[in-house]
Amino acid sequence: MKKFGKWNALFLIIGVVVVMLSLSGCMAPTPPLAPILSVVSEGNNSVTISWSENSNVEGFYIYESTDGISFNEITSTGAQTNSYTITGLNQNTTYYFEVQAYNANGEAMSNIVKAITLYEVFGQVTYNGNGLAGVTISFSDGLPSVTTNSQGYWSQGGLTGSVTITPLLSGYTFNPSSTTVTGPNINVNFVASASVSGQVTYNGNGLAGVTISFSDGLPSVTTNSQGYWSQGGLTGSVTVTPSLSGCTFTPSSITVTGPNNNVNFFASAPNTIYVTNEKDNTVSVINGQTNNVVATISVGNGPDGVGVNPETDMIYVANWGNNTVNVINGQTNNVVAIISVGNEPDAVGVNPTTDMIYVANWGNNTVNVINGQTNNVFQTISVGNEPYAIGVNPTTNMIYVANIADNTVSVINGQTSTVVQTINVGIYPTGVRVNPITDMIYVVNCGNNTVSVINGQTSTVVATISVGNYPFGVGVLY
Repeated sequence: MKKFGKWNALFLIIGVVVVMLSLSGCMAPTPPLAPILSVVSEGNNSVTISWSENSNVEGFYIYESTDGISFNEITSTGAQTNSYTITGLNQNTTYYFEVQAYNANGEAMSNIVKAITLYEVFGQVTYNGNGLAGVTISFSDGLPSVTTNSQGYWSQGGLTGSVTITPLLSGYTFNPSSTTVTGPNINVNFVASASVSGQVTYNGNGLAGVTISFSDGLPSVTTNSQGYWSQGGLTGSVTVTPSLSGCTFTPSSITVTGPNNNVNFFASAPNTIYVTNEKDNTVSVINGQTNNVVATISVGNGPDGVGVNPETDMIYVANWGNNTVNVINGQTNNVVAIISVGNEPDAVGVNPTTDMIYVANWGNNTVNVINGQTNNVFQTISVGNEPYAIGVNPTTNMIYVANIADNTVSVINGQTSTVVQTINVGIYPTGVRVNPITDMIYVVNCGNNTVSVINGQTSTVVATISVGNYPFGVGVLY
């Protein structure tokens, strides 16, 4: 029994070993685990992906798709690789990727990931047909701005989605002012134009109301209350010219070829004074700068009233002694026309805006309207008794005639050449002047030592001011 038991135990051990070896040879093979895939980065033409490490693997196949359904193998990698950059992709395009792990015992597919490639844009900024350097190009998606090179070119990559691109350079405006892109674009171009500005001064102070015009056809602008002005949209060489009735400018114009914020002008008035000399039938011409008489001009009999058109530089003298108006050319100091008017003309008013001249005829209670272009009387208007003074508001085109014999002011509408209002004032009105800025009219009444103040909007006397004894004339500074 002992002998048998010994051999029996030996056979039992051998049998167990054989069974274990057999079982070991029959165990099922183990495939790799499925990789966990993610997108690392997206570039203009590339996408980088990575996946989880896997020790039970011989390698990986990488697949690409543009619809997330049909995938194509694009490459394979070794077992030690767990990231890959796919290049040569189209910009601003959606791609899908998956990775398959494999070994001798099988394969396992990863999850699908989605990536959208970024895109690049290019362009040029030009001014007068040439590239403009130093323009800052900014992007609404937070990408860093770039600057145009010496030829005006610029580029930027890394854009995604809808991006607004805006150029900026001091002194310039751009057309278009900005551009929105949604994908690759090699023609994001801008055309620059210059901005210019300046000030017009007179006696050291800003001068309002000066018209600034431009030779390239841009609309004119007007100086503000401090004399400042500005304009954008200039291209090429542009001549800038100021103008204002009664003023000359130094320089007379300035040519600019780019941005400039010092296009300044200095205004001066001709400052020439014309004095009628009733007893010797002449007009004395005084230079206001030197206070010297520079010319004496012979006119008609008994010259009285005088009016000046600063726009045309023409002077109009009413001669009560022979019922005429002499027209003097201010450039030559020569009489260029003699116009017959009503009886005993004694006052002249000029509207430089319409180039109409108004002559008050004391002797027959009328006002003659002269066309400054033709020097012809084309209208005669009946007014009050003995019209003695006349004032014109060129802004409203209203004319005010002081009638000394009936203590009234006749208001004439210059558009229709008709009397539209008669206003009672003080006794013996002998002088009238207008402030076109405030639209207030001042009438001197020598018979009761007052000044009547008329509101031009309402044609009513709004104030009566007591002044000195026997006031006769009035002047307005505005």
